[in-house]
Amino acid sequence: MVGRELANALMAHKVVAPLHSRVDVTNTASVERAVAEEKLDFIINAAAIIDVNTLERDPELGKRINTDGAAHIARAAAGAGIAHLLVSSSYVFGDSAEPYAEDAPVHPTNVYGQTKAEAESVVLSCGGSVVRSSWLYSAYRGTFVDEVARILKERKAFEASSQRGNPTSGAEFASAVVKNFINSSPKKSGVYHIVNEGGASRYKIAQEIAKILGVSEQLVKERAFSPNNLRPSVLLANTKLPKLPAWEESLRAYIAATHRQGRSSSV
Repeated sequence: MVGRELANALMAHKVVAPLHSRVDVTNTASVERAVAEEKLDFIINAAAIIDVNTLERDPELGKRINTDGAAHIARAAAGAGIAHLLVSSSYVFGDSAEPYAEDAPVHPTNVYGQTKAEAESVVLSCGGSVVRSSWLYSAYRGTFVDEVARILKERKAFEASSQRGNPTSGAEFASAVVKNFINSSPKKSGVYHIVNEGGASRYKIAQEIAKILGVSEQLVKERAFSPNNLRPSVLLANTKLPKLPAWEESLRAYIAATHRQGRSSSV
């Protein structure tokens, strides 16, 4: 999903987006060969296993792809003198009532977050950049936002929890990456947060979607939520880059474009 949004945002550039059959991020030689063969100005690593439950059952899978894969790319990029960026996650942090700034110490509480935190460390040690985001949604893949819209359009009830995050437009995230890292000079390094402004619970997001669709907000039911290690409530604060629009504004535009009556979110 993120890769396709980035490719779309990079239409003014020549984009090299090799399939897994050509470049295996878990294989050092495969990554180094691809970097050597292509004439690259910048490398973005959006490859990851993001399923929290899967990685709890198979931590080694997360280590191979999320951590070791990121390390292979970062070291190959650094060796070739190519600027590089890792797409990371809010789950490098645990539950908190207050938003985390970019320089907050990481403290993941699940395997997925741990693999991303370790990947960040390697990328930063190689002079690269890390961009974290939260609760991305996109027409390229169904997410929580699309599930809510689909069910509410059928006039069915939807139960949503009080877990909080930063609902963020995948298209706006990708555009911000291009603007701030590809089209800017000098090249940046360090940690950055790209999220739509403001945070919300899943319940609040579902209510907002009902409002946008013009259906009764009474269809949205609040379900009790106890923060846990696998899915903590995490908010990110962007203190370094130009701000994205408020999450309500971006969500409204997305729903209008993809989920109004007669429209479909499939791409």
